[in-house]
Amino acid sequence: MFERSRKAASNMKRLIAVAAVPALSVLALSLTPHPRDVDAYALYVVNNDSYVHVDELDGEVFLTDGSAELVSRRSGSDLMLTAGQPVTVTYQGEPLTSVTRSETVSQLLERLEIQPSPLEMVSVSFLDEALEISVNSEFVFYEHITDTLAHETVYQYNSNKPAWEESVIQEGSDGAYTEVYEVVYQDGEETARQLIDAVTKAPVPTIIEKGTMENFANNGDAVAAINKSTDGSGTITLDNGETLTFSSARTMRGTAYTTGGSVGTRTASGTTVHVGVVAVDKSVIPLGTKVYVVSNDGQYDYGFAVAEDTGVRGNSIDLYMDTNSECIQFGVRECTVYILD
Repeated sequence: MFERSRKAASNMKRLIAVAAVPALSVLALSLTPHPRDVDAYALYVVNNDSYVHVDELDGEVFLTDGSAELVSRRSGSDLMLTAGQPVTVTYQGEPLTSVTRSETVSQLLERLEIQPSPLEMVSVSFLDEALEISVNSEFVFYEHITDTLAHETVYQYNSNKPAWEESVIQEGSDGAYTEVYEVVYQDGEETARQLIDAVTKAPVPTIIEKGTMENFANNGDAVAAINKSTDGSGTITLDNGETLTFSSARTMRGTAYTTGGSVGTRTASGTTVHVGVVAVDKSVIPLGTKVYVVSNDGQYDYGFAVAEDTGVRGNSIDLYMDTNSECIQFGVRECTVYILD
């Protein structure tokens, strides 16, 4: 359905009228008196340029898109028809059938000896295989007035992602509130208007996920460089330019584990195990500590993780992996564990 704003409706209110005829596809309305002051000017329907020559119009004609709204106002005193189209003209309740010639609508009516009064209106409907014309002093139209309902942006916060990272997980879209009015035209003037329907299309919010964890990156985020100071602290620079700081680095015995058998899916911290969770001796590394782990043989970069699980003793760190084969491939390796601030 073609929609327009209430502001546009205010500016064009007197121009809009769409006929309540289901078979019609595109409508145009003009109530300007005919230059001869004996014929009616009125309603024209256009859905295919092959049927009319719009550049030949030089009077007042309103064109609509056929779904229920005005889309343009064009000049035109009459519409030129294509020859050979079956046509049915209804006048004073009586249908007349004919075949169009290379003629205007006015010429067609004159050929059929139909003389509309100055207050009558003429509707012209171009169908797939035929043409329908109706001459009447009353038509019912529907006017649609639409207000846009702006969508909002909603943030969802994720404590497992770094504070600098955010991503759109749902694109939003505006909604609309539409009022439909039934409008009656009689003798070329609007005589009645009634609100008959109100439709609300709810807006869809934009949802953005935003990290809240400070001085941290996601497991697997690419690292460009690691710089270590003489006191053991240093910085980790990511490929995206973000810089993280660590307070110390220690060498630890690294192993790997996964779920299955006696190992459940819940960590000692109450979270669900996933890549990026490591098990530690909490007397060596407190639970909740953020770390960055690489193997010292240069073969494996586990990445950023959080100490959320237990089950090891002493100077060891157990890295969670998704499959048993990954754990076997990792085996036991000496690792450097950077303790992030």
